[in-house]
Amino acid sequence: MIPYKHEPFTDFSQEENKKAYEEALALVQGYLGQDYPLVIGGEKITTEDKITSYNPADKQEVIGRVSKASQELAEQAMQ
Repeated sequence: MIPYKHEPFTDFSQEENKKAYEEALALVQGYLGQDYPLVIGGEKITTEDKITSYNPADKQEVIGRVSKASQELAEQAMQ
């Protein structure tokens, strides 16, 4: 195992670092608020019941909604 080491802080005064950050942030924001299925055995399964994930810093912002597994689906996932 590779031992843990600190990474240097990103220097946002460098234009290329700032641009890369802004592009990554825009990409992630495009996924906010979407519905996400369960994936069991490579199969995407959407259920009616959902678990909503909120941004802890802004409770009005929905990160996403994930399909909620029933006991049967949870057992299927453990096979």
